[in-house]
Amino acid sequence: MSQPGCFDFLTPPYRSEKPRARGITVISDPGLSIAEMGSLVEVAGPFIDHVKFTDHVGNLWRYPEAWLKEKTAYYKDAGIDTLVGGIPFEIAAVQGLVGAYMARVAELGFTGVEVSEDTMESLGAEERIAAIKTGLDRGLRVFTELGRKLPEAPLDADEAIEMGLGDLDAGAYLVVIEKSDIIKIIREKRDVLHRIVEKFPRDKLIFETGPGEETEIGRWLLAEFGNDVNLENIRPENALMFEAMRFGLHRAIDYNYFDAFAGKPIPPVAGG
Repeated sequence: MSQPGCFDFLTPPYRSEKPRARGITVISDPGLSIAEMGSLVEVAGPFIDHVKFTDHVGNLWRYPEAWLKEKTAYYKDAGIDTLVGGIPFEIAAVQGLVGAYMARVAELGFTGVEVSEDTMESLGAEERIAAIKTGLDRGLRVFTELGRKLPEAPLDADEAIEMGLGDLDAGAYLVVIEKSDIIKIIREKRDVLHRIVEKFPRDKLIFETGPGEETEIGRWLLAEFGNDVNLENIRPENALMFEAMRFGLHRAIDYNYFDAFAGKPIPPVAGG
């Protein structure tokens, strides 16, 4: 994939090289087989910065150790970092086993972990910071999440800003905005995300696009915050689509790559 492409004489839209701080793409691995993982990396590896092992159905603890280690090692060899999603962390948190959990995540070869509290009672500021530092002590990049999976009220911008900046001060790598809150904000046409973005370094926020309304959310985020916005929870089968959307070369964003050429004369056609 690193070899010159078939049409390398055409100038592609700009895309920063990995490792990158902006324009990060996090693909979800909901339990891909070894073969499926290989296919994903073959076709989309250069576009994927992290793979997030999601576990919304409670399978992660039943996976064989050797199988998980093979997967994390494969992604690492392909230049892709890995993290475990927030649900397993929350299981460990309610059972009082965060320390053991972080140790095991590191032992399995993951490079990152998510600290969230979107389905459980709040940890409280001190315990949240303690969880972040426990992950850091194990050499993990810690993603933290703002918002709830089943929000009873709109996301409060001031509270989210305070919590997210506190996470960064504690050493968090990226602050994630929960998809359920994002879609609510989009459809209610509120300014919460813009207020949050104003208070954070652009390379420290990442937005979930799914599961669910990936295209709707992705289109809105790219339009509002630019093609180098950090995006998470993209399904494997949509990896190429989202890369095309970043370039402005997909129907979902109206092929806006060509907007820059509107009204300009087309160069004369010349033979090869």
